[in-house]
Amino acid sequence: KELFCHLAARIPQRLSEPSAQSEMGKLRRYIASRGRGMTIRRIFDEVPHLIQRLCPCMLMSPISVAQFLRLDGEPFDLIIFDEASQMPTSEAVGTIARGKALVVAGDPKQMPPTSFFSSDTTDESESDYDDMESILDDCRTLSMAAAPLQWHYRSRSESLIAFSNLEYYGGSLYTFPSVRDRVSMVRYVPVEGTYDFGRTRSNRAEADAIVGEVIRRWRDPVLKKDSIGIIAFSKAQQNLIDDVLTERIAGDAELEAMAAEENEGLFVKNLENVQGDERDVILFSVGYGPDSRGRVSMNFGPLNGKGGERRLNVAVSRARKEMMVFAILRPEQIDLTRSSARGVEGLKRFLEYARSGQIALSGAQLGAKAGE
Repeated sequence: KELFCHLAARIPQRLSEPSAQSEMGKLRRYIASRGRGMTIRRIFDEVPHLIQRLCPCMLMSPISVAQFLRLDGEPFDLIIFDEASQMPTSEAVGTIARGKALVVAGDPKQMPPTSFFSSDTTDESESDYDDMESILDDCRTLSMAAAPLQWHYRSRSESLIAFSNLEYYGGSLYTFPSVRDRVSMVRYVPVEGTYDFGRTRSNRAEADAIVGEVIRRWRDPVLKKDSIGIIAFSKAQQNLIDDVLTERIAGDAELEAMAAEENEGLFVKNLENVQGDERDVILFSVGYGPDSRGRVSMNFGPLNGKGGERRLNVAVSRARKEMMVFAILRPEQIDLTRSSARGVEGLKRFLEYARSGQIALSGAQLGAKAGE
């Protein structure tokens, strides 16, 4: 209430008619004409002080900052970057230059910026001046003052964060006990089927199983209250699940109504674009597994590349209440002698954890990992 009153007091009062040349007069004219013949950049230039009084906090992307705010304009008191592990330094510096102070918030164990279209052509003599992967990494290497955030708030059962806590954070996260902690809320659901390695690179059996689970939950009077998110380990599997779900819903008025009632909105995403999302229930489709000849390739898409373990960490920490892992792949079918990728190693351990529950994460293991 105090903050509201403080900000409300900054809004100019219309006690008299403003002059046409004042910032208030100009803004009223632009509103009346719906900004005809004006760009947002020019309007911001015309009323710089009034805009900051009316909008003391602006939520903008770096490209929007560059488009709409002058570099030599009134600086902001504070610049805040969220999800900074995904922000390249080259895109951040323009925004930083428009502020007096900086806060960079992010998790170095989560997704780095995509490097699909970039090339590594840095000369060795210039390596000391080259950017790190993200603005978060650059700030960390500069030894800026840091305040680690170790309280994990999302998961309502400790089993939902136990794997990430042990595997990626060394058991350092503060988690909250639950009355349901005796039962793991991460469940492994074995599916019978094959991975179409040669053609579509997708898995129809898992897609059907996941869509069936979504519809089962929608039709249950208790379970339908929980929001649902679906995560696929590849773009091809994401598209297949989306198509199967659309086919099942289309023409069925009851299912269409249930889909519309989803309280947060069901999403179907892959490892590359799920960071920042959370739902009550997360359904995973591993997708990869034995092909029609029973052979298992050790190619698990983005998990094989650099930062694959960070993608896995993001994916397995999105649930509030429950995770279900649908897989034709069994943990023992992942041969680590054929792959040294940390993401693949993590996937094997995660599947073992999902299948065996708390047995795989004993207190002794947690203590040993934390002491490393």
